[in-house]
Amino acid sequence: MKRCSAFLIAIVFACVCTAGGTASAQVNVTVTSTVAITVAAGSSISNAGSFTVTNSSGANITISSINISATSPGIFSSMTLTGQVPGSSSIAAPSSPNPPSGSNTFDFSALPVLLNGESATFTLSAVASNTPAPTPTPASSSLDRHRGRMVYAAMGSPSLSGQPQMPALFVAGLMLALLLMTGKLRRRHLVVMAMGLVLAATELGCGNMTNSGVTGTSTQVVQTITVSSGGAPTGLPASLGSITVQ
Repeated sequence: MKRCSAFLIAIVFACVCTAGGTASAQVNVTVTSTVAITVAAGSSISNAGSFTVTNSSGANITISSINISATSPGIFSSMTLTGQVPGSSSIAAPSSPNPPSGSNTFDFSALPVLLNGESATFTLSAVASNTPAPTPTPASSSLDRHRGRMVYAAMGSPSLSGQPQMPALFVAGLMLALLLMTGKLRRRHLVVMAMGLVLAATELGCGNMTNSGVTGTSTQVVQTITVSSGGAPTGLPASLGSITVQ
C-alpha cells in the first residue's frame, strides 16, 4: 500500500513539473509574408518579408536585437527592419553593418515591452544596389585581362601587341617638333593633330566601366531573436523569401 502511494505521488509530481516547464518558455516566431520578387537596380523594396513575435511566456518581455542573414548581400545598398509593439510607435532599425553583409544585426533596445499574450510585428525593407560595376570592354586587350593587369582609360597611341602604349600627347609633340625643325609646319598640320587627339581621347576614354548595378539573387532568413525571458524563441530559423536584382 505504501509503495502504491509513493508511486502515485511520483507520477503526480512529474506531471506537474512537466506542465510547468512547458508553460514557462513560449516566445514564438511566425512568418506572415514571404517574397519572391525581381526588381531593378536602385529600386526601393518596401516589403522584403515580415514576421511576428508572439509572447505567451506568462511574463512581459523585451526584444533587444534580431539577426537576419542574406545569401547575396552585395545586391543591397541598405537594409532596414521596422518593428512595432501594440499600442506604440514603430521603430526602424538599420542593419549593422551598413551596407549589409551575410549576417546583419538590427538593434531594438528602444522597442517597448511586449506584454504577455501580445505579438510584435516586424517588416524588412531594402534598397537594391545601383553601384557601377567594372566590366571588360574592347579598350582592354584579352592579354591584359588574362594577366590581370588593369588598363586605365587614357589618351594613348594604338597598340596591337599588348605592349604599353605611347601617350598620344608625346607623339603629337614629337611630330610638332620635327615639323618645326624642318620648317614645314602649316596650319593644316595643327588642325589634323588636334582632330587626332580628340578621336584618341574618345576611343580610349570609353569603356572599362558600365553603369549597371550589381545583379543576383539573395535569400533572407531570420536567424536569432534576443529576448529578456521566456526561453529561446521557437520557429527559427525563418525564411523571408528571395529577392532578385537585375
